[in-house]
Amino acid sequence: MDHAETDVLRVEQAGAVRLLVLNRPRKLNAFSDALLAALEQGVEAALAHDGTHVLVITGAGERAFSAGNDIARLADMDAMAAHADMLRGQRLLRRLHESPKPVIAMVNGLALGGGFELVLACDFILAARTAAFGFPEITLDTLPGWGGTQLAVQWLGLARAREMVLCGQVHDTAQCQAWGLLTRVCEPAALREETLAFAATLAARHPYALHMAKRAVQRAAELPLAAGMDFEAASYAANVGTPHARAGLRQFAARKSTSGGQA
Repeated sequence: MDHAETDVLRVEQAGAVRLLVLNRPRKLNAFSDALLAALEQGVEAALAHDGTHVLVITGAGERAFSAGNDIARLADMDAMAAHADMLRGQRLLRRLHESPKPVIAMVNGLALGGGFELVLACDFILAARTAAFGFPEITLDTLPGWGGTQLAVQWLGLARAREMVLCGQVHDTAQCQAWGLLTRVCEPAALREETLAFAATLAARHPYALHMAKRAVQRAAELPLAAGMDFEAASYAANVGTPHARAGLRQFAARKSTSGGQA
């Protein structure tokens, strides 16, 4: 496994899987300006890297994925500065949400506020049994600003999103799994291994087919049914005309023909 590191972000490459590790464990991996900038750069570099098919985002240490924004960096912002900062965070999260490459959140501990918003921008959430999730912003007389109110509705539905945003409580993995938020819950010691195995399964698929399939699924949450079906059909057609899809279908048909089975 290859490694690269800055003071606040660690980058690891495991085959076609790239890990971006938030690296402020003493601060519960809270977002400083430096960490936010490093993550922006790390995401762009991963998306531009042809050898990377899947991104994994996690936090250093055992206590936190990310406890959200460093409160000190927000406390003195006026309305204009705060608006600009929220738009910056939203751009990063939308980049992940719309990424052509699947993104996995490997949640090793607390995922709160902006850290939880980052989790919700990912496609899959694999969590240690000791992880916890929540939007505590309302307890500070504020609210999520990096897209959390919108992403929570997509993931959880309106009623659960209201509960998480307006009550400000922190929820354990058992509750979040019951709500359908989590892809998988792992023992802490097995989280990395299981996440990398899951990521490797995705990375083995053709990148363009993954991209088109991800977009089609996402549009189901954003479009009326008829428009979503039209989008799916167009996505299928765009993919099936490519050499990789035609080769895959022909290989499958040939195997079935040889074995005497039916497709």
